[in-house]
Amino acid sequence: MGNNHSAPASAGAKPIPERIKEAREARGFTGEAFAEAIGVSRQAVAQFETGQSSPSGETMSNIVVETGQPLSFFTGTPPRAGEPRAPFFRSLKRMEQHHRRRIVRRLQWAGDVGTLLERFIELPAVNFPSTEFDFERGDDDDIELAAERLRDYWGLGRGPIRNLGAVMESNGVLMVREPVLCQDMDAVSCWIGGRPIVLMSAEIQGGPRDLFNLAHELAHLVLHPDIEVTSGNLDMVEKQANRFASAFLLPRETFSREVLGSSIAYFKTLKARWGVSIASMAYRSRDLGILSDNQFSYLFRQMNSLKIRKVEPLDDAFPVTQPTMLAEGLRMIVEHGVYTRSQIEASLGLNLRDVEEIAGLPQGYLDQRVVPIRLRSDPA
Repeated sequence: MGNNHSAPASAGAKPIPERIKEAREARGFTGEAFAEAIGVSRQAVAQFETGQSSPSGETMSNIVVETGQPLSFFTGTPPRAGEPRAPFFRSLKRMEQHHRRRIVRRLQWAGDVGTLLERFIELPAVNFPSTEFDFERGDDDDIELAAERLRDYWGLGRGPIRNLGAVMESNGVLMVREPVLCQDMDAVSCWIGGRPIVLMSAEIQGGPRDLFNLAHELAHLVLHPDIEVTSGNLDMVEKQANRFASAFLLPRETFSREVLGSSIAYFKTLKARWGVSIASMAYRSRDLGILSDNQFSYLFRQMNSLKIRKVEPLDDAFPVTQPTMLAEGLRMIVEHGVYTRSQIEASLGLNLRDVEEIAGLPQGYLDQRVVPIRLRSDPA
């Protein structure tokens, strides 16, 4: 392994150490794997990322290749509203640290795109009620009331919610849907500079599961905006988020009046109306005292015998959320001539493929290649 990190990339400019670390983490590299990929020692990578030394020109070229970021990424930092605040990873105990760091960087980049857009267009204002919830002392009734209050604040009534993603975007939530390449993560959320961001796994294909994931992340944004998740409090905050999601999607005053049977066939009818999984409705019915423990157990025994625990009937009848805000914002500034594709690249410093993926734009939309066309000199 070469250790050619003594000379700076150029006489006039040096890469920003933090941006080297950011680019590495965003591609899911551990320090060791990155060192091997760019042909230096692990200690050299640590020195690059702390500013103790700068990569040579050859090493910098390797960094550009392995991270997929342009040189401009490493020489500047875009305007930022802030850092991701307390991201919530449900699988904290199973999800490897380099995966968590990669996802946090994607959240940061989504925030960067949002900050860029806000220079030119009015994104939907963040519209959340103030909620004082003590996660260490709050009980189930406090959570039920918080869910009902949010429904009232957003004018959602007490019926089924057909498109929660659109509701959240219209109330100021930046949303990203992209492959997360990690089976232990369905979704993650955080606040950045006063704006909430939710990143959803594109690997999730069932609408009801996607809907519950969104409501679960909404719970964290409402109930736990400043809580640092640890292995010690994870189980508690996850249980609270699940209770909020159930209460928000299946309000007690209306849903409880509709549970008139306990068979799989009847719960399938309820699922067609509410868009929530049979399993989630069963838990909700037990929590509300509508189903006894025996009825609850019997329902799950039926599901097991029918082999519908993992893939339920009607899962494919509901579409997953497809975010639109970031994509429409970028289209607006490009197609109205407010900001060019090259200006977007220069401002963010990101590989445009990353911008397209985060925003949900078609691959190639931000390409700047222009096919030269000219008149024939000797027209036929």
